[in-house]
Amino acid sequence: MRVMCGRARVADFYTIGPACRVRFSTTKSTVMLPAFVVLTDLSTAAESALTYATLLAQRLSGRLQLLHVYQDPMVVPEAAMVTVPLVLESRKVLLSELVERALRLPIPASAELAVGPFRDAVAEAVQVHHPLLLVLGREKDPTLLDQLIRLQATPILQAARYPLLLVPEGYTSSRLPRRLVVAADDQPFWLTAPSLALSELLDHCYATTTVVHVAPESGPSRADVGLASVQRTGLFGSLTGNSLYEIREAAPADGILQAAEELQAEMVVVLARPHSFLGGLFHRSVTAQVLRHSKVPVLVLPTTA
Repeated sequence: MRVMCGRARVADFYTIGPACRVRFSTTKSTVMLPAFVVLTDLSTAAESALTYATLLAQRLSGRLQLLHVYQDPMVVPEAAMVTVPLVLESRKVLLSELVERALRLPIPASAELAVGPFRDAVAEAVQVHHPLLLVLGREKDPTLLDQLIRLQATPILQAARYPLLLVPEGYTSSRLPRRLVVAADDQPFWLTAPSLALSELLDHCYATTTVVHVAPESGPSRADVGLASVQRTGLFGSLTGNSLYEIREAAPADGILQAAEELQAEMVVVLARPHSFLGGLFHRSVTAQVLRHSKVPVLVLPTTA
């Protein structure tokens, strides 16, 4: 194993700067396997995300990349290139724990520790690994949800515009999702290329998909617009008018969650439009509300418009 930061070797660890990354692979020649990047802090929520990501990756004979973004508690901004033994030891302990966890996984896995801004770490991970999916655990503690949305989910979408799967803490399932709910509003959309690249994974789920539309309490419904957009993606098999499920007299997020419960969904699919996560309003969006409260994993698909 080598520790690298630019051209610095492990012997130069004391000069490691904000862009440093430490990588360890449990196997060789896995670069061509479909990658699932799991953002982990080794918490219970992260473990739920890792377990579920393992289930998905196994289906595609893929690999896992465990990524921990380390925030130095003892490094001040004015001295970002200076570290102290305690901080270095903390990094080493974390890396050791990440490697140990990766070694116990049933499929090829790598562990990586990045030091620096969360957004930059995710952007580099995407550039290096070209993952199918980024996976993140959601804490049960409601006081941490806003922090997760603002400081992790939003930067992920801003930096990568890659599909993001949020797995609730404690969620357990031994099978791939067989009932999907796709939330669609009355505005047409087109998915990003990374979102469309999930077609093989979704095909392997053999899931029944229902398109959920929350309509105004009164007036005409435009559910057909949302249904047409979902059909156009080609990600969810053959969809007809019978695949549509409409909720009225409910706030959008509440209606989506209500439909997911009534339909016994095992995964909820929501959209992330650029104007929400680039404009800094994602934490107030319908998608963010669903992320906060869903009892099942939520797949966020970035759109181009």
